[in-house]
Order: sequence, then C-alpha cells, then structure tokens
Amino acid sequence: MVDIPAEVVVSGESFPRIRVDVPGGALDVSILRRVAGGDDGETLGSWSFEGVRPGPADLVIDWLAGGEGLLSIYYADGERWPGAVRASRDPDVVISPDMAIRIASAEDSWDIPVKVADTSLLERYYRQGSHQDEYVTEHPFFHSFHQARLRTLGRLFNTYIRPGSMVLDVGSGYSIFFLLSTDWDFDITCCDLDSAAMEKMRGLVPEWKWVVADAARLPWSDGVFDTVYAGEIIEHVPDPTAALCEWRRVLAPGGTLILSTPNRDRLLAKTNHRAMPVHPEHIVEMNLGETRSLLSSNGFEVQKETGIYLEWILNWWRPPGKRVDWLTARLTSPRFGFLYRLSMELGRLAPSVAYDLVLVCRKR
Repeated sequence: MVDIPAEVVVSGESFPRIRVDVPGGALDVSILRRVAGGDDGETLGSWSFEGVRPGPADLVIDWLAGGEGLLSIYYADGERWPGAVRASRDPDVVISPDMAIRIASAEDSWDIPVKVADTSLLERYYRQGSHQDEYVTEHPFFHSFHQARLRTLGRLFNTYIRPGSMVLDVGSGYSIFFLLSTDWDFDITCCDLDSAAMEKMRGLVPEWKWVVADAARLPWSDGVFDTVYAGEIIEHVPDPTAALCEWRRVLAPGGTLILSTPNRDRLLAKTNHRAMPVHPEHIVEMNLGETRSLLSSNGFEVQKETGIYLEWILNWWRPPGKRVDWLTARLTSPRFGFLYRLSMELGRLAPSVAYDLVLVCRKR
C-alpha cells in the first residue's frame, strides 16, 4: 500500500511539495481535471518514469510549466530523479479548482485529490464564461433555491443597507444585486476574477463599477465601503481568516458585512454522520457555530442569522450513511413545487441545520 495524502490544497505557491511513499520500478503520473461527481475530465499532463527508487519522495509541481518541467521527483536525501522517459502537457487544458494526481505502478494506482486555490493558477479558468455553467443544473431544487436566496437577501439588503451606502459585492459573478434589481439607492461596486462576466455586466449596468479583482486581495483603501456582501465565496478561499480581515479592512467603522455560505452541518450531513460538501470546488465548509466564532474572532458582531432550505423529507428508516433527501431525489415533478417552497422557508426556523447560512454582521 502506498502512503499518499488524503488531499492537497495548492494556495499561493506554484511549487507545492507533495510527500508520497513511491513504489519502485516503472511509475506513471498524470494530472487530471475532476468533473461533477468526482469523475475524470481532461488530462493536463502525463509522465512516465523508469527504474524509480522506492521510498519517501516529494512530487514537486510547477503548474504553469510545460512538458517534462511541470513535474519532478525529489527524494528525502535531496536527490532528484532523472526526468521522465515520456512526458506530455496539453496546453489547451485549463487548470480548474478541482484536480487530481494519479500515480500508477505495475501493481496498482492511487489518486490524490487536489484543491487549487491559487488565483494566479486559476486565471484562465475564471476567464471562461462557461465556468459558471458548472453550478447550473436542470432540477426544480435549484430554481426554488435561487428564488429563496433572492427573497432572503432582498429582505436583508432593504433592512440593513442604508440608502446612499457605498456597497461592495465581492466575488460577485453576475451579482445578486443585479438579479434582484438595478434600481438600488446604493453606490454599488462588484468585483470578480471572471473578466468575461465583468465586461458583460459593465455593458448591462454601466452606472455600477465592475472590477476584475481577487475577493481576498481587494484593490481599495481602508474604510471605503459601508457594506460588503460576500455571497457563497468564503468556502472558496484558502484562508477564510485572511479574507474576513480584508473585507473588514475596506469597511468603514460600524460597517455591515452580509455573508452567505453552505452549512457543513446541514441536516442530511448530520443524520448521515459524515461530511457531504455541497460542491467539489469548496475548500472548506463551516457550520453555524464555526462561522459565528470565525466572525467574532475577526472583529465582527453577528446581528442576525438565518438559513435557507431544510432537508426534512428523508428516508429516515434507512441507517445513518444511507439517508438521502427524498425531495430532490424522488419528488422532481413541478407539482411538488409547494414542498420546495415550504422547505426553503423552514430553513429560517432552524439555521443550524439548514442547507445554506446567511449572517448579517457589524464591524466592531
């Protein structure tokens, strides 16, 4: 059995050292994109080595290099194994947030999941307008969830954002503010790494500011904004503490942060006694207590918390680990729309086990 890490996060460094206990002899290494469901997508590159010395070694990856230079093997004593006898790198394959390294010997093969969070590596990925399509699925749940988010956030924006406020929507994509209305009495700035989306939205709403920027490295001075909205973004950043510090930095004294994020302890995950991430691109998902604690330790006071969607129609008779949400799995006809709407609203009554969390905070 080869000793490999459960998962690797690539953050802020293009040359991570991935420690593995390699088998001897011939060795093939591939880097693949993973698609929905964890299946294999396109192959970024492949390398074949011969006569490899067995033992602990580091795979060192330069993600932006080409050909053989992308991947090297170094042993604990500092020796670098000679280059691959065969190497290929497909320049058309775009590095995505969800990758995998596959190591294959003559006897077996092993996959190492890789979460790529370095924005310099993901620049091409976010320039693709199609990357937003990965979140779109033809299912009544997603339509109902989208409408519930609009209702929930519309209420909160109208309640907690004063007219005339300077508002920043970080990691905005096409912006929830735009989806709700273009007639806000706010000065709205939206930022996202998706340059295609920003250019498109600039043409649709030229009176707003559309800026290509990293949500965790903002190009604005301290205290510029009255409100920051961070919707479904904190689960994507490699360092949530650093992101919160950055959002707090650009807020004026007493400013408002409105944050939404998936709930790691949603009811389905709790009843199955295991982690069930909402999307494979998410680096970290938190429960309500963890989110509260993180906000408090980074200078925010939580003023309101609510939830969206409660997975209550489960096959409860099944043992933990085998329970599913019957509403989304079986009741997919439009005639069950009333159950979807009811379940969305039930999340407000039990945010600690709701599917999605929304918190309103004040900068201390």
